[in-house]
Formats: sequence, C-alpha cells, structure tokens
Amino acid sequence: MEMPMKWQPGWTSRLAVMLIACLAAHCGVAAAAEGAKPPTIDAVLDRLGYTAEHKATLFEGGIVATDLKRTRDDQLIAAVAVLVQAPLATLADNARRGLNIERDEATTAFGPLDSRAGSEQFLAARYDEADRREVERLLGAAADGTFNLSKAELEALHSALGGVKPGDGAAADRASQAYQAILAGRHKAYLETGLDGIADYAAGARLKPAEELRAAYDQAKPFLDELFPAFSGSLGEFPAGQSPDISNSFYWMKRDVEGRPAFILVHQMVQSGDDFALLSQRQYFVGHTYESLQVISLALPSDKGTVVFYVNSAYTDKITGFFSGVAQSVGQSRTKEDLIEYFESARKSVQQ
Repeated sequence: MEMPMKWQPGWTSRLAVMLIACLAAHCGVAAAAEGAKPPTIDAVLDRLGYTAEHKATLFEGGIVATDLKRTRDDQLIAAVAVLVQAPLATLADNARRGLNIERDEATTAFGPLDSRAGSEQFLAARYDEADRREVERLLGAAADGTFNLSKAELEALHSALGGVKPGDGAAADRASQAYQAILAGRHKAYLETGLDGIADYAAGARLKPAEELRAAYDQAKPFLDELFPAFSGSLGEFPAGQSPDISNSFYWMKRDVEGRPAFILVHQMVQSGDDFALLSQRQYFVGHTYESLQVISLALPSDKGTVVFYVNSAYTDKITGFFSGVAQSVGQSRTKEDLIEYFESARKSVQQ
C-alpha cells in the first residue's frame, strides 16, 4: 500500500542556512542583556540530550544533531550544534538587518516590514512568469490544503480574482495584488494582537497555526524563563511585554518550498550580550506545505570558537493520520540529516 504522505523535509533543512548565516556578522556593541544568565555549553548539551560522544565530535569540528521530544503529532523538532570559527562579538547584526534571509539560497525575494497597515510595503511580493503554475493553483484555490488560507481569505481571493482565467495576460498581476492584500492583513493582525491575531487555515480540518506556535513557545519556555526571562516574556507576550534590550524585526519572503513559490511572514527577535547571542525566528504565516515554524538559536563562546545551538520546531498536518508514526520517524531522521548537510555548507561560507 502506498503511504499517503506528500511532505518532504527539504524546506525545514534550508532554514538552517538562514540561522547559521545570521549568526555570522554582528559588528555592534553587545547589549546589557538585562536579566540574562547564559548557561555553559555543557549545560546546553546536557539539556538537549547530547552525549559525551556528541560533545567530542562537536569540538572536533563535526556537526551533531539529535531529536527532541515531540509534544504534538504534527510536530517535527530537532536540535543541531555546530562549532563556528567566528568570534561571538560578530554574531547578531545579520539577523537584525535580515541578511540571514537574504543570503538563504532558497529565498528568491524578501523585504522588511514595519507597522504600516497597507499593502504598499508588499508591492515586491509578486508572482512572476516562472510562477504560472502557482497562479493557476491560486485561481482555483479551495479549502483543500493546497494553500494555507482562512475561509475569509479564500472568499476575498475568489472575489478579487473573479473572471480571471489561467491564460490571461494579467493573471499574475491580479493574483499578486490579491495575495498582497492577504499578506498585509495577516501582518496587521499579528502586529496588533500577536498570536491571537493569527487566523486558522481552512483545509478540511481547521489548522491552527497560533496554537502550534504557542505549543512551540511552551516547550521552550522553561529554558527561556530560567536563563533569559526578558526574552521569554517578549516572545510569549508579543506585542505586549517588550523589553528594550531585545530587537524585533519583521519580513516577508518568497521562498522555494517543495518546488513551489511560498510567501512567508517572519518575526525575528535578537538579544545579545558579552557572552551570548540569542535569536528567535517565528514564521507566523506560511503560504503552503507546512503551517508554522519556530526556531530558537543560541550562540556561546568557547576557546575553540563559537558554539551555535539551533532548535527547529515545525508543524505540518502532512505527517498525521493512519501512517503518522512512520511519517514522523522518517521526517525526524531526514530533518536531522538535512540540517547537518546544510550546516556544513553554511559554515564553510561563514568561515571563508
């Protein structure tokens, strides 16, 4: 019997490139990092379940990955540790400026976002001639999981694209304008009310990215509360409870996800001090394939370089159902393999 699983792990591995790149070019002054109590490298290794053999491999230049405990059936979560030959003092500005997104090889376009409510800042978020097949899919969008859209967004899309045919010369322009309005609405709602503003996706069963991201935060919360309380509060309570010690930045990006262009909305938070750099990347809207993603990345200094810990928690309904056990096992294994492969490539680019 053929397993009904369409999900493939490449999209989650490519996110590793974004984070290793972002932890590579900070040239500013470290913040005071009020309340932060950075752990030792050994303490983080122990907490993430790494063995003595993992530690030896890490400091010999190897990249080590391990599974973390899933808290939901639709979760894929793994941790990676890597030693980078770059000083800690150079670690955060890329993330603050979005260069980690720009340098990701799967990113085809991106732009910064601010608090403006209109869609004008999304004008470059467009479908082009190479996206003809995706535009055709969008013209026939339904609540079938092909796109992550709410019921209201699907209705607005159908209204905006009424009468447009796949072969129309203006199809890509009309589709782009309609999708820009969706992105603008999603961004505005998130800025105003955070996770409470994230609408469910209508796809047969209702998919709830806000609940997924809360679950990811709850999983990281004990660690963050203990060691980085200001960061924990800022991430958990956004847009309330923000610390001046922590930077917030927002982006839209267009990425290749499983051979399809996907528009994604990103919230990045960065806190740094003399002895650590901490980053969160929350993907609070994802166009298709997976529903949401949360990354926590921590960099700590060592006498051999800088150790970067990276925890990737992604959610997709493509691994649930009758074959979920097999799908999750395959997904976790492939995710770790892909993360190692991409970190190897990214580390070379950082250290050149």
